[in-house]
Amino acid sequence: MASPLRNLGAGLLRGTTADVLGMPVDTLNMLRQAMASPVAGGNPYARRIAGLLGPEMQTGSSDYFAQQMGLPQGEGLLYEGARMVSPSPTDLMTMARRVPIQELITYHGTPHRFEPTPANPLGEFDASKIGTGEGAQMRGHGIYVAEARGTAEEYAKTLANRDMDNQGRLNAHANAQRLAALAGDPEYAADDIRFALSNEPDHPQKTLLQGTLAFLESGDFAKPLETKGSLYTADLPDEMIDRMLDWDKPLSEQAPEVQPILREMLKKAKKSFQGIDPDGNPIAGQVHHLYAQHRGGNAATVAEELRSLGIPGIKYLDQGSRDSGKGTRNFVVFPGEEKKVKILKRD
Repeated sequence: MASPLRNLGAGLLRGTTADVLGMPVDTLNMLRQAMASPVAGGNPYARRIAGLLGPEMQTGSSDYFAQQMGLPQGEGLLYEGARMVSPSPTDLMTMARRVPIQELITYHGTPHRFEPTPANPLGEFDASKIGTGEGAQMRGHGIYVAEARGTAEEYAKTLANRDMDNQGRLNAHANAQRLAALAGDPEYAADDIRFALSNEPDHPQKTLLQGTLAFLESGDFAKPLETKGSLYTADLPDEMIDRMLDWDKPLSEQAPEVQPILREMLKKAKKSFQGIDPDGNPIAGQVHHLYAQHRGGNAATVAEELRSLGIPGIKYLDQGSRDSGKGTRNFVVFPGEEKKVKILKRD
């Protein structure tokens, strides 16, 4: 659904309902979760929740509604207008129970802490920092965000505990946690390290292995890591997602505006790689890979070309979803588009 339609619906439901009930929108959000459940209609639990809210709650302004939705304050006028033409409270409650509004919330794990900006005290994404996180950029050049919170949490923890003086490997504490989890038992992991050191006394990673072994033998590996990095919660606009290149799908299943762009890329790549069928139906990720090679392996150049043609990024299934072909996804936001991704929270 396009963002303006989503925003209008949000204004109708959240703006008017907040006015009717006399409560802030964030409180209304919690109420809506209960009301939108299958058992909410006429259920006494919904009435009890409403009773717990109390009469002192104040109705927020239209700018506050916009803030709660992650929008610039000026767009609060949209909510104000929506409330003026909204249906009756009874109809509104019916809509809330029948069609709960869903927003795609994404997560970004990083070793960095973004500097605050005038537009957002939590900071904003900065394309100049691309490559200073994981650095692999396996599915295009850009800022990576995840639909699954656990994926971003793992990135944050891993990236914040790298030893940059040791080729970016995990430090001893994080390495001990990783090996214990892989082995299923810390003693098995310790045995593997002892075996490696005894067979290769001058092992190139001797210092790291000795430190890892110390954490495993003492049991200190189970203690919380000294730093867990930063986890950012961000709202990825719907209209961006709709226009993204879908890495896992063939050309014929891409968005209508994406298909001709990828076919043109395929034709250009054919000049460098004979045997490619420019009229075929390959997976979009393969097209991106071939075209990046055609452009000298410069993924940043490809990202800028795609962005200039109206494609803001790439979406792909995360590791836990690839086998089934469905589930949660990760997203690559091309440089120049990152300011459209609104940071909502930092942990």
